[in-house]
Amino acid sequence: MSFADTVRTDLLSVPVKKNCCRRCLICGLFLAAFPAPDGKGETITRFRDAATADLAAEELRVQFSKEPERRRTGFCGKYYEEVLFASPSFRRLLEHLQSKSADDLSAVFGSRCEECNAAFLRGMFLSSGTINDLQKAIHMEFLIPSACEAVVSAFFEEIGYPAGRVTRQNRVGFYFKKAGSVEDLLTMMGAQRKTFEMMNARIMHDIRSYENRVTNCETRNLERTVSASARQVAAITRLQETGKLGNLTEELRETARLRLENPDSSLDELALLHNPPITKSGLNHRLRRLLDAAE
Repeated sequence: MSFADTVRTDLLSVPVKKNCCRRCLICGLFLAAFPAPDGKGETITRFRDAATADLAAEELRVQFSKEPERRRTGFCGKYYEEVLFASPSFRRLLEHLQSKSADDLSAVFGSRCEECNAAFLRGMFLSSGTINDLQKAIHMEFLIPSACEAVVSAFFEEIGYPAGRVTRQNRVGFYFKKAGSVEDLLTMMGAQRKTFEMMNARIMHDIRSYENRVTNCETRNLERTVSASARQVAAITRLQETGKLGNLTEELRETARLRLENPDSSLDELALLHNPPITKSGLNHRLRRLLDAAE
């Protein structure tokens, strides 16, 4: 199961306690409803899995006191669970959802309690939402029919989470890429466990990224140390071969001897080997003089 599938599984178990919340949940679940082609007044809504279709059918039965029809359709290995329903009240609800003017959301949802926004968001995710797996870049998206764009846009603005938008054929994708926004929306819709999983995954990702940066930094420092040491050893060897090393001062000869004996030592370690120990700055100065002399 993908992370999005586990989120949907958790959301399916969230109970609906009030009629106003049920209406908002139905609004989210049936955003993608469309008229049946036979002209009998039915609407059809397709769901990706049977569990979500079961929930949608049950909420319709409770809200409108009428049993919806269920069927499975599809071809070439791609199947949908369809819910067919005919009701004047339900049809008016869909007309409100597809309104081009959504300045007053109360006309769509009716009176709302504190949990109603969460119910609508939950229904939207179950029917049209997706979220990337935790190992990938953060991306939550709701793929909404263009006819419902105004209502959904106004809803996200109202709850304080304006979304990015992208057009995908005849639909609009409302997406979120900031971790804080995605975690807040998961918590709001009732998937608190998944919020904690996402936060833990982000923490582990940050730790791994930090460790990688430290390792890369240490590797680069080691490469620079080895490269610099090789240049110094080559310069000192050249001075020896040409007989010039003996003409240098005693302190430079001591530094040259210690570098030849300890080619893998860092500057800090090499500075401490001197008698008496010298500073790293002083060691750098001596090594530059040896390089200049060799050149």
